[in-house]
Amino acid sequence: MVTPRKNPQRPAIQRKSVLPLVGVIIAVLLCGGIGFAAAQGLLPDTQAARSSSANSSAAESSAAKESSDASSAEEAADKQQAQSEAQLDASQQSSPEATSLEQAPSEQTPSDEAASSTEGNTQPESTPASSELAWRDTDFAVDPARPAGSTSDNGRKVVYITIDDGPSARTPEVLDILDKYNAKATFFVVGADPSNYHYIKEAYDRGHTIGLHTMTHDYAAVYASTDAYYADLNQIGQVVKDQIGYVPCFIRFPGGSSNGVSADYCAGIMSELVNSVQAQGYQYYDWNVSTGDGAVHTAEELVGYVKESGLDTNIVMLCHDSETKQSTVEALPQIIEYYQGLGYSFEAIDRNTWVPHHGVAN
Repeated sequence: MVTPRKNPQRPAIQRKSVLPLVGVIIAVLLCGGIGFAAAQGLLPDTQAARSSSANSSAAESSAAKESSDASSAEEAADKQQAQSEAQLDASQQSSPEATSLEQAPSEQTPSDEAASSTEGNTQPESTPASSELAWRDTDFAVDPARPAGSTSDNGRKVVYITIDDGPSARTPEVLDILDKYNAKATFFVVGADPSNYHYIKEAYDRGHTIGLHTMTHDYAAVYASTDAYYADLNQIGQVVKDQIGYVPCFIRFPGGSSNGVSADYCAGIMSELVNSVQAQGYQYYDWNVSTGDGAVHTAEELVGYVKESGLDTNIVMLCHDSETKQSTVEALPQIIEYYQGLGYSFEAIDRNTWVPHHGVAN
């Protein structure tokens, strides 16, 4: 019996050696193809690709860094600007001038303009006369169409201090005393000393009334004729107008309406003047109480004369203002205290004040 012949198996070593050979061939072919493709530019060079990738990553990193740097720079700039603005605000708060210089001009309201116009003004605040008493500028002005004065008292206990012959070097003392006692008065002024004219306005601004007395107080010149009298009156009227802006309607004749001295220069002149001045819009004021300071007396004597004069409801009291009237300045506080103790107030003459008229002697 013949035994079938089996196919001999390839030695394992041969199978193993073929496979590596095939792998080598395939690898050679692949490498050759790849090399050829690379040589022909069909495939990217591995190193180039890696370099490109690295460059791309570096560029992205650089861009990110630049973006980060730009963001940091912007934040730093914003921070610097905020600090600068804070410093500027602090500077403006501490220096109003800097604010006004850097801000654009804007329209001022009337109150702003008023505040601006008064800024830097070193003058003390104005007394009520310049605002609350401004009505006097028209009400007290001479006006032939408006009679002034009343023939009856007002029923109240009022003293009207009337001060002749100023202004003088004593006027500031008199004004201070009146202020101290909250008393108002009326100054019948003369034109004797131009260096004191400014006290006319000061008295007016403190709330007192200004009246006309005489320019020269020279009886011979003033009462030479009616024309001479009005020439003198017009001169002192202009002096007062220069100070307070108008000619007041209140006047006092030199020596009063009852003076007898005028007869030495022009007979009957006072009888004519008492009527003509009122026709022209003036009102003349005499007095019903005198301090007696037209002559030389002590302060105690002046106070005594006042106390002996009686107590009418309305008192128009005569006193004088000149450099020689020291006793009047000393007596004035005592006189004011005396009447205030009796319930009197002290007011300035106005258009409605009772008018005392003396009997005319010429």
